[in-house]
Amino acid sequence: MLDAFERLILKTLQRNGRASTQELSEAVGLSTSPCWRRVKRLEEDGYITRYAAILDRKKLGLHALAHVQVSLADHTEDSINKFQIFVQSNEQVLECSSITGDFDFILKVAATDPETLEKFIMRDLLRLGIVRTTTTNFILRQMKVAGVLPVDI
Repeated sequence: MLDAFERLILKTLQRNGRASTQELSEAVGLSTSPCWRRVKRLEEDGYITRYAAILDRKKLGLHALAHVQVSLADHTEDSINKFQIFVQSNEQVLECSSITGDFDFILKVAATDPETLEKFIMRDLLRLGIVRTTTTNFILRQMKVAGVLPVDI
C-alpha cells in the first residue's frame, strides 16, 4: 500500500519527471533523504516504470493521428505473437490495446499525413498476412491528453 507521501511523490513526478530530489521533498513535505529513499523504492517496486519527455507531435511533423481497429484472421499463438512483435517494433504505433466487441485490437497510430497512414496500413499492417479486417478513424482533435494516472482512487 502507498502512503500519503508516496502518492504525493507519484503525483508530483507525473507532472514534472525532472524534479530534483530537493524540489520533490519540498513539494511533498519530507526531507531529502527519506524522499529519495521513497522514490528509489517506488522505482524498485515498479510503480515508476520509466521517465520520459513528452514531445509535441505536430512540431515533429506528425499531423495525422488515428485509431485503427484490427481483427486478426485467426487467433493462433503464432498469429498473436507475430502481431505483438509488429506492434512492439513499429514506432508509428503509439498504443495498442486488446478490446472486446467486433475487433480484437485497437491501435493509436501517428503519421505525417493521411497518405503515410495509408502506407502503414497497406504496406505494413495488412502485409503481415494475419489481419482479416481493419477500420480506421482519424482523430480530428484531441480534447484531453493527460498521460497522468489518478493516484488517489
